[in-house]
Amino acid sequence: MSDESFITEFPPTPESPFVLVGQLLAHPEHADALERVYGEMTRQAASEPGILFYYLARDEHDRNRFYFFEQYAGRQAFEEHSKQPIIQKLATEYKYIRGIKEARIARVIKPAEAKE
Repeated sequence: MSDESFITEFPPTPESPFVLVGQLLAHPEHADALERVYGEMTRQAASEPGILFYYLARDEHDRNRFYFFEQYAGRQAFEEHSKQPIIQKLATEYKYIRGIKEARIARVIKPAEAKE
């Protein structure tokens, strides 16, 4: 996949719990600033209802590449998170993010029952 091929929208989100995983590329001159914004997003997400897991990571070798790992209780939680001012700012200010390379919805695997 070429670094210049980006997705234009996220896949449809289910009503039930789901995980959103993916990666994006930052503009090189704004990658450090994006990391700081992501640190603030992670802090805010910790107190949002319906967000069960929220991690953002930066690649060790390609410092312009970021990964997201998010788990939501369902579509409503994702939609509420997407309305947060910090998310809206990233969505409308194109200076930080070159594009989203991949975003996938996955079903959560529940832990196995304990065996006696």
